[in-house]
Amino acid sequence: MDIDQNIVNSLEYARSNWGKVATLGAVLIVPFIIFLAIVFLGALSNNAAIVITLGIIGVILFIIAAILVQGYFYRVIKSTLAGLDDLPDFDEWGEMLVSGLKVLVVQVVYNIIFGIIAIIPIFIIFLIFGVIGGLLGVFTGALASSATLTPGAILSSGLLFWGMYLAIFLTYLIMLVVMVLYAIMFPLGVANMAYHDKMSAAFELSQIREKIKDIRWGKAVIWVIAIYFAIIVAVLISYILGLLLVGLIIVPLIIIPLMIIFYARSTGLLYLNE
Repeated sequence: MDIDQNIVNSLEYARSNWGKVATLGAVLIVPFIIFLAIVFLGALSNNAAIVITLGIIGVILFIIAAILVQGYFYRVIKSTLAGLDDLPDFDEWGEMLVSGLKVLVVQVVYNIIFGIIAIIPIFIIFLIFGVIGGLLGVFTGALASSATLTPGAILSSGLLFWGMYLAIFLTYLIMLVVMVLYAIMFPLGVANMAYHDKMSAAFELSQIREKIKDIRWGKAVIWVIAIYFAIIVAVLISYILGLLLVGLIIVPLIIIPLMIIFYARSTGLLYLNE
């Protein structure tokens, strides 16, 4: 399936059942409403222990809601891999919570791994340019006097200046490459977990790498660009709606869950590569 077909299919799939979209939105918005009520009740109380307890309850509700959303994200991917074209039902909440926890753990591990992958080369780059900059600084100081600047000192200053910009450019380039790799490998890792029905499959890098080869790296990169473009459009729509009072309800109840379902469906279709 081409990327344009993937995107169209995923959008149509996400819009195929507004009731389930709204249900996912309710999973997001109801804990927030409860949290606001808890904050209000806490504000009415002069007892610090009650305020803290209510605050903890609110945070726990947020965490549970986030995990359930991750669980439904996983369920949509699994349903897509099974060849189903209907949005999965909201049942077996315990199983969905466990699935969401698995996705959350996978996400944390991937964040750590790719964070390290990004930090190490960036650290080396700044270390190298720091040493070079220090040597150029010493050289410049040796050549320059309080009254004049020699051509050598000016050249050294220019090299130091451009070296700094090169280091910044390389840093952004590394971050971009790592972000694209993460945007490809994390969702496909979750899809691999769903396909093999075991958590360890999310970290089977050789399987995931072979899957990406089957998809083709160029196609995977285009998919990431298409997904990010869709997210940007959704953010712009959310911002415009946010200026209106109705947007405070529509965005969390419809727009955000719609994008979650769209992203999950698109991930499953990319993994199938049919």
